[in-house]
Amino acid sequence: MALTLLLDEYTLPTSGVVDLQLNRSFEIKVTAEQARRQVKQWLFNEVSMTLTSQTPTLLIGTQVVWRVPVIFTAAQIGPVGCAGEIDVDVASGAMNNTPTVKATILSQAGKLAATMPPYQPRTSTPPAWLAKDYQPTHPAGQPAGNPLDLLPTVG
Repeated sequence: MALTLLLDEYTLPTSGVVDLQLNRSFEIKVTAEQARRQVKQWLFNEVSMTLTSQTPTLLIGTQVVWRVPVIFTAAQIGPVGCAGEIDVDVASGAMNNTPTVKATILSQAGKLAATMPPYQPRTSTPPAWLAKDYQPTHPAGQPAGNPLDLLPTVG
């Protein structure tokens, strides 16, 4: 399995040879895909349906977590930009979905929304969207029959 790995709180020199030896043992009980889906469900149910999650990165620091990017999307454009990140513990699945994190994501999404061009509705229907070889079931104009015949008699 190929994944991106970030090391948090490790001091490196600004230049020269770096000899990095990592000896850290941890168990992954929550997969990257499970973490992404968990964040996506929380975003949809608790934050906004215009936010979604992307492939997480494994972050090794004082705590080992999946760092899941939160993406703001717009129906007429698609993905607009990154509105934040949610960390999911690899062992317990606990998310850092505090009210502060939620407010930060919503604030960043608002800033991204302000950068979008104004919505322009279509003024005509593209020919590819129109039905082809459509045969009407009755002649154009008034439908056949009396609509009052369809109503039950009251009495």
